[in-house]
Amino acid sequence: MLNRKVDKILNSKIDKINNLYIVYSTEEYLLDKFEKEFKDNFINKEDEDFNLTYIRREEDVFKNIANKGLTLPLMAKKRFIIVKAGNIFKANIPSFDLFKRFAKKIPDTTVLIIFVNEDISKNKRLKKINKQTEVIHIKAPKYKDLNKWIKKQFEKRDKKIDYRGIRLLEKMFNNNLQQLDSEINKICTFINNKDIVEVSDIKNVITKDRRLKENTIFEFLDSISKKQKDKSIYLFHQMIANGEIPQIIFTMISRRIKLMLIIKDLKRQGINHKKIANKIDEHPYPVKKIYGYVDSFTFEELEKMLDKFLKADIDYKTGNNTVENAIQKAIISI
Repeated sequence: MLNRKVDKILNSKIDKINNLYIVYSTEEYLLDKFEKEFKDNFINKEDEDFNLTYIRREEDVFKNIANKGLTLPLMAKKRFIIVKAGNIFKANIPSFDLFKRFAKKIPDTTVLIIFVNEDISKNKRLKKINKQTEVIHIKAPKYKDLNKWIKKQFEKRDKKIDYRGIRLLEKMFNNNLQQLDSEINKICTFINNKDIVEVSDIKNVITKDRRLKENTIFEFLDSISKKQKDKSIYLFHQMIANGEIPQIIFTMISRRIKLMLIIKDLKRQGINHKKIANKIDEHPYPVKKIYGYVDSFTFEELEKMLDKFLKADIDYKTGNNTVENAIQKAIISI
Protein backbone atom coordinates (compact mmCIF):
# COMPACT_ATOMS: atom_id res chain seq x y z
CA MET A 1 0.00 0.00 0.00
CA LEU A 2 1.01 3.68 -0.09
CA ASN A 3 1.65 4.10 3.64
CA ARG A 4 4.78 3.11 5.56
CA LYS A 5 2.89 2.38 8.78
CA VAL A 6 0.49 0.10 6.93
CA ASP A 7 3.32 -1.73 5.18
CA LYS A 8 5.12 -2.20 8.49
CA ILE A 9 2.00 -3.71 10.11
CA LEU A 10 1.27 -6.02 7.19
CA ASN A 11 4.88 -7.26 7.18
CA SER A 12 4.91 -7.94 10.94
CA LYS A 13 4.47 -11.25 12.72
CA ILE A 14 1.25 -11.71 14.65
CA ASP A 15 2.93 -11.43 18.06
CA LYS A 16 4.46 -8.08 17.06
CA ILE A 17 1.29 -6.24 16.05
CA ASN A 18 -0.29 -3.74 18.44
CA ASN A 19 -3.52 -4.26 20.34
CA LEU A 20 -5.31 -1.10 19.20
CA TYR A 21 -5.33 0.61 15.82
CA ILE A 22 -7.43 3.53 14.66
CA VAL A 23 -7.31 3.74 10.86
CA TYR A 24 -8.92 6.64 9.05
CA SER A 25 -9.16 7.89 5.48
CA THR A 26 -11.52 9.85 3.28
CA GLU A 27 -11.00 7.12 0.66
CA GLU A 28 -13.13 4.07 1.56
CA TYR A 29 -11.35 2.01 -1.09
CA LEU A 30 -8.08 2.25 0.87
CA LEU A 31 -9.73 1.29 4.16
CA ASP A 32 -11.32 -1.76 2.53
CA LYS A 33 -8.00 -2.72 0.97
CA PHE A 34 -6.16 -2.51 4.31
CA GLU A 35 -8.92 -4.50 6.04
CA LYS A 36 -8.69 -7.27 3.43
CA GLU A 37 -4.90 -7.46 3.51
CA PHE A 38 -4.84 -7.42 7.33
CA LYS A 39 -7.34 -10.29 7.49
CA ASP A 40 -5.44 -12.25 4.82
CA ASN A 41 -2.19 -11.85 6.78
CA PHE A 42 -3.35 -12.50 10.33
CA ILE A 43 -6.74 -14.21 10.48
CA ASN A 44 -7.19 -17.79 9.33
CA LYS A 45 -10.44 -18.44 7.48
CA GLU A 46 -11.33 -21.29 9.85
CA ASP A 47 -10.86 -18.95 12.85
CA GLU A 48 -13.16 -16.17 11.64
CA ASP A 49 -16.32 -17.64 13.19
CA PHE A 50 -14.70 -17.87 16.62
CA ASN A 51 -12.04 -15.17 16.79
CA LEU A 52 -13.30 -12.32 14.63
CA THR A 53 -16.07 -9.96 15.67
CA TYR A 54 -17.47 -7.06 13.65
CA ILE A 55 -19.16 -4.08 15.31
CA ARG A 56 -21.17 -2.08 12.78
CA ARG A 57 -23.69 -0.19 14.93
CA GLU A 58 -23.00 3.19 16.48
CA GLU A 59 -25.50 2.50 19.26
CA ASP A 60 -23.65 1.42 22.47
CA VAL A 61 -20.49 1.08 20.39
CA PHE A 62 -18.05 1.73 23.25
CA LYS A 63 -19.90 -0.63 25.59
CA ASN A 64 -19.81 -3.34 22.90
CA ILE A 65 -16.08 -2.82 22.36
CA ALA A 66 -15.36 -3.05 26.10
CA ASN A 67 -17.51 -6.17 26.53
CA LYS A 68 -16.34 -8.08 23.48
CA GLY A 69 -12.73 -6.98 23.91
CA LEU A 70 -12.40 -8.98 27.13
CA THR A 71 -13.35 -12.29 25.49
CA LEU A 72 -10.40 -14.67 25.16
CA PRO A 73 -9.51 -16.22 21.78
CA LEU A 74 -10.50 -19.82 21.12
CA MET A 75 -7.49 -22.03 20.31
CA ALA A 76 -5.60 -19.12 18.77
CA LYS A 77 -3.12 -16.43 19.82
CA LYS A 78 -5.35 -13.45 19.13
CA ARG A 79 -8.99 -12.42 19.04
CA PHE A 80 -9.79 -9.65 16.53
CA ILE A 81 -12.45 -6.95 16.72
CA ILE A 82 -13.11 -4.78 13.67
CA VAL A 83 -15.25 -1.68 14.17
CA LYS A 84 -16.92 -0.10 11.12
CA ALA A 85 -19.66 2.06 12.63
CA GLY A 86 -18.96 5.49 11.17
CA ASN A 87 -17.13 8.18 13.13
CA ILE A 88 -17.51 6.82 16.65
CA PHE A 89 -15.33 9.61 18.07
CA LYS A 90 -17.99 12.28 17.61
CA ALA A 91 -18.65 14.23 20.81
CA ASN A 92 -22.25 13.00 21.11
CA ILE A 93 -21.40 9.27 21.23
CA PRO A 94 -21.84 8.17 24.89
CA SER A 95 -19.55 6.05 27.12
CA PHE A 96 -16.25 7.37 25.72
CA ASP A 97 -14.75 7.32 29.25
CA LEU A 98 -15.47 3.58 29.38
CA PHE A 99 -13.54 3.17 26.13
CA LYS A 100 -10.62 5.22 27.50
CA ARG A 101 -10.37 2.91 30.51
CA PHE A 102 -10.60 -0.15 28.26
CA ALA A 103 -7.85 1.17 25.96
CA LYS A 104 -5.47 1.39 28.95
CA LYS A 105 -6.00 -2.26 29.96
CA ILE A 106 -6.82 -3.95 26.64
CA PRO A 107 -5.81 -7.66 26.91
CA ASP A 108 -2.69 -8.78 25.05
CA THR A 109 -4.83 -11.38 23.30
CA THR A 110 -7.17 -8.76 21.77
CA VAL A 111 -6.51 -6.79 18.57
CA LEU A 112 -8.96 -3.96 18.04
CA ILE A 113 -9.08 -2.09 14.71
CA ILE A 114 -11.40 0.91 14.36
CA PHE A 115 -12.01 2.17 10.82
CA VAL A 116 -13.29 5.71 10.22
CA ASN A 117 -14.14 6.92 6.72
CA GLU A 118 -13.51 10.59 7.57
CA ASP A 119 -10.63 12.92 8.32
CA ILE A 120 -10.45 12.87 12.14
CA SER A 121 -6.98 14.37 12.47
CA LYS A 122 -8.33 17.27 14.56
CA ASN A 123 -10.72 15.19 16.65
CA LYS A 124 -10.40 16.10 20.35
CA ARG A 125 -11.34 12.64 21.62
CA LEU A 126 -8.70 11.02 19.45
CA LYS A 127 -6.00 13.13 21.10
CA LYS A 128 -7.07 11.83 24.53
CA ILE A 129 -6.19 8.22 23.61
CA ASN A 130 -3.11 8.82 21.44
CA LYS A 131 -0.79 7.12 23.93
CA GLN A 132 -2.85 3.92 24.00
CA THR A 133 -3.30 3.47 20.26
CA GLU A 134 -1.55 3.58 16.92
CA VAL A 135 -3.35 6.06 14.71
CA ILE A 136 -2.95 5.59 10.96
CA HIS A 137 -4.03 8.09 8.34
CA ILE A 138 -4.17 6.52 4.87
CA LYS A 139 -4.17 9.20 2.20
CA ALA A 140 -5.17 8.76 -1.43
CA PRO A 141 -2.12 9.10 -3.70
CA LYS A 142 -1.53 12.26 -5.72
CA TYR A 143 0.75 13.42 -8.53
CA LYS A 144 3.67 10.98 -9.12
CA ASP A 145 2.32 8.50 -6.57
CA LEU A 146 -1.02 8.44 -8.38
CA ASN A 147 0.78 7.89 -11.72
CA LYS A 148 2.56 4.90 -10.20
CA TRP A 149 -0.66 3.56 -8.69
CA ILE A 150 -2.53 3.68 -12.03
CA LYS A 151 0.37 2.09 -13.87
CA LYS A 152 0.56 -0.68 -11.26
CA GLN A 153 -3.18 -1.46 -11.60
CA PHE A 154 -2.73 -2.08 -15.33
CA GLU A 155 0.41 -4.16 -14.72
CA LYS A 156 -1.55 -6.36 -12.30
CA ARG A 157 -3.85 -7.12 -15.23
CA ASP A 158 -0.88 -7.77 -17.57
CA LYS A 159 -1.41 -4.52 -19.48
CA LYS A 160 0.80 -1.52 -20.22
CA ILE A 161 -0.30 2.11 -20.39
CA ASP A 162 1.66 5.18 -21.45
CA TYR A 163 1.84 8.56 -19.69
CA ARG A 164 -0.85 10.10 -21.91
CA GLY A 165 -3.31 7.40 -20.91
CA ILE A 166 -2.46 7.83 -17.23
CA ARG A 167 -2.96 11.60 -17.43
CA LEU A 168 -6.32 11.15 -19.17
CA LEU A 169 -7.59 8.88 -16.40
CA GLU A 170 -6.35 11.33 -13.75
CA LYS A 171 -8.09 14.19 -15.52
CA MET A 172 -11.37 12.26 -15.68
CA PHE A 173 -11.43 10.71 -12.19
CA ASN A 174 -8.85 12.66 -10.17
CA ASN A 175 -7.64 10.38 -7.32
CA ASN A 176 -10.94 8.60 -6.67
CA LEU A 177 -9.35 5.15 -6.39
CA GLN A 178 -12.59 3.19 -6.24
CA GLN A 179 -13.79 4.78 -9.49
CA LEU A 180 -10.38 4.42 -11.12
CA ASP A 181 -10.15 0.74 -10.20
CA SER A 182 -13.61 0.11 -11.66
CA GLU A 183 -12.81 1.96 -14.90
CA ILE A 184 -9.41 0.26 -15.28
CA ASN A 185 -11.10 -3.11 -14.94
CA LYS A 186 -13.61 -2.21 -17.68
CA ILE A 187 -10.86 -0.93 -19.99
CA CYS A 188 -8.79 -4.11 -19.60
CA THR A 189 -11.86 -6.27 -20.22
CA PHE A 190 -12.72 -4.21 -23.32
CA ILE A 191 -9.31 -4.48 -24.98
CA ASN A 192 -9.14 -8.21 -24.13
CA ASN A 193 -5.97 -9.67 -25.70
CA LYS A 194 -4.23 -6.34 -26.42
CA ASP A 195 -1.16 -5.79 -24.26
CA ILE A 196 -0.94 -2.01 -24.62
CA VAL A 197 -3.74 0.35 -23.61
CA GLU A 198 -4.09 3.30 -25.97
CA VAL A 199 -5.80 6.64 -25.33
CA SER A 200 -8.43 5.73 -27.95
CA ASP A 201 -9.28 2.57 -25.97
CA ILE A 202 -9.87 4.60 -22.83
CA LYS A 203 -12.06 7.13 -24.64
CA ASN A 204 -14.12 4.40 -26.33
CA VAL A 205 -14.83 2.57 -23.07
CA ILE A 206 -15.55 5.67 -20.98
CA THR A 207 -17.81 7.31 -23.60
CA LYS A 208 -19.85 4.15 -24.16
CA ASP A 209 -20.05 3.40 -20.45
CA ARG A 210 -21.13 6.92 -19.51
CA ARG A 211 -23.89 6.89 -22.10
CA LEU A 212 -25.21 3.59 -20.73
CA LYS A 213 -24.92 4.87 -17.16
CA GLU A 214 -26.79 8.07 -17.93
CA ASN A 215 -29.63 6.11 -19.52
CA THR A 216 -29.81 3.69 -16.57
CA ILE A 217 -29.70 6.50 -14.01
CA PHE A 218 -32.51 8.41 -15.71
CA GLU A 219 -34.62 5.26 -16.03
CA PHE A 220 -33.98 4.47 -12.35
CA LEU A 221 -35.00 7.95 -11.18
CA ASP A 222 -38.07 7.78 -13.42
CA SER A 223 -39.09 4.44 -11.86
CA ILE A 224 -38.62 5.89 -8.35
CA SER A 225 -40.73 8.88 -9.32
CA LYS A 226 -43.53 6.60 -10.57
CA LYS A 227 -43.29 4.23 -7.55
CA GLN A 228 -42.37 1.26 -9.76
CA LYS A 229 -40.73 -0.68 -6.92
CA ASP A 230 -39.64 -3.88 -8.71
CA LYS A 231 -38.11 -1.96 -11.59
CA SER A 232 -36.43 0.50 -9.19
CA ILE A 233 -34.79 -2.30 -7.19
CA TYR A 234 -33.65 -4.09 -10.35
CA LEU A 235 -32.10 -0.89 -11.78
CA PHE A 236 -30.58 0.00 -8.41
CA HIS A 237 -28.70 -3.33 -8.26
CA GLN A 238 -27.66 -2.88 -11.89
CA MET A 239 -26.20 0.55 -11.06
CA ILE A 240 -24.30 -0.85 -8.07
CA ALA A 241 -22.93 -3.67 -10.25
CA ASN A 242 -21.79 -1.03 -12.76
CA GLY A 243 -19.77 0.74 -10.08
CA GLU A 244 -22.14 3.56 -9.18
CA ILE A 245 -21.45 4.84 -5.65
CA PRO A 246 -24.48 4.32 -3.34
CA GLN A 247 -24.02 7.66 -1.56
CA ILE A 248 -24.29 9.44 -4.92
CA ILE A 249 -27.47 7.48 -5.68
CA PHE A 250 -28.94 8.83 -2.43
CA THR A 251 -28.17 12.38 -3.55
CA MET A 252 -29.70 11.81 -7.00
CA ILE A 253 -32.95 10.39 -5.56
CA SER A 254 -33.36 13.27 -3.09
CA ARG A 255 -32.67 15.79 -5.83
CA ARG A 256 -35.24 14.17 -8.16
CA ILE A 257 -38.01 14.25 -5.52
CA LYS A 258 -37.20 17.89 -4.68
CA LEU A 259 -37.36 18.65 -8.41
CA MET A 260 -40.82 17.02 -8.58
CA LEU A 261 -42.02 19.25 -5.73
CA ILE A 262 -40.74 22.38 -7.48
CA ILE A 263 -42.24 21.43 -10.86
CA LYS A 264 -45.58 20.53 -9.27
CA ASP A 265 -45.71 23.90 -7.51
CA LEU A 266 -44.85 25.86 -10.67
CA LYS A 267 -47.29 23.82 -12.78
CA ARG A 268 -50.04 24.67 -10.30
CA GLN A 269 -49.26 28.32 -10.97
CA GLY A 270 -50.04 27.74 -14.65
CA ILE A 271 -46.46 27.77 -15.98
CA ASN A 272 -45.72 25.39 -18.86
CA HIS A 273 -42.81 22.94 -18.89
CA LYS A 274 -40.61 24.99 -21.23
CA LYS A 275 -40.79 28.07 -19.02
CA ILE A 276 -40.26 25.95 -15.90
CA ALA A 277 -37.07 24.44 -17.37
CA ASN A 278 -35.81 27.93 -18.17
CA LYS A 279 -36.85 29.34 -14.79
CA ILE A 280 -35.13 26.65 -12.69
CA ASP A 281 -32.21 26.19 -15.10
CA GLU A 282 -32.85 22.48 -15.76
CA HIS A 283 -32.60 20.45 -18.96
CA PRO A 284 -36.00 20.54 -20.73
CA TYR A 285 -36.22 16.74 -21.20
CA PRO A 286 -36.52 15.61 -17.54
CA VAL A 287 -38.70 18.64 -16.76
CA LYS A 288 -41.12 17.70 -19.57
CA LYS A 289 -41.30 14.07 -18.38
CA ILE A 290 -41.91 15.01 -14.74
CA TYR A 291 -44.43 17.64 -15.82
CA GLY A 292 -46.44 14.87 -17.50
CA TYR A 293 -46.87 12.62 -14.44
CA VAL A 294 -46.37 14.83 -11.38
CA ASP A 295 -50.12 15.47 -11.00
CA SER A 296 -50.58 11.84 -9.94
CA PHE A 297 -48.87 12.75 -6.64
CA THR A 298 -50.04 15.08 -3.90
CA PHE A 299 -47.57 17.41 -2.21
CA GLU A 300 -47.97 15.35 0.96
CA GLU A 301 -47.05 12.11 -0.87
CA LEU A 302 -43.91 13.67 -2.35
CA GLU A 303 -42.85 15.11 1.00
CA LYS A 304 -43.34 11.70 2.67
CA MET A 305 -41.32 10.04 -0.11
CA LEU A 306 -38.49 12.54 0.39
CA ASP A 307 -38.66 12.06 4.15
CA LYS A 308 -38.26 8.27 3.78
CA PHE A 309 -35.07 8.64 1.77
CA LEU A 310 -33.67 11.28 4.12
CA LYS A 311 -34.35 8.94 7.08
CA ALA A 312 -32.67 6.09 5.18
CA ASP A 313 -29.64 8.34 4.66
CA ILE A 314 -29.47 9.02 8.42
CA ASP A 315 -29.97 5.30 9.12
CA TYR A 316 -26.88 4.51 7.04
CA LYS A 317 -24.72 7.36 8.36
CA THR A 318 -25.40 6.45 11.98
CA GLY A 319 -24.35 2.85 11.33
CA ASN A 320 -27.81 1.31 11.77
CA ASN A 321 -27.80 -0.12 8.25
CA THR A 322 -25.58 -0.60 5.22
CA VAL A 323 -26.02 2.04 2.53
CA GLU A 324 -27.37 -0.48 -0.02
CA ASN A 325 -29.90 -1.96 2.40
CA ALA A 326 -31.00 1.50 3.51
CA ILE A 327 -31.74 2.54 -0.09
CA GLN A 328 -33.52 -0.72 -0.90
CA LYS A 329 -35.64 -0.47 2.25
CA ALA A 330 -36.66 3.09 1.33
CA ILE A 331 -37.57 2.00 -2.22
CA ILE A 332 -39.79 -0.81 -0.90
CA SER A 333 -41.55 1.57 1.51
CA ILE A 334 -42.57 4.22 -1.05
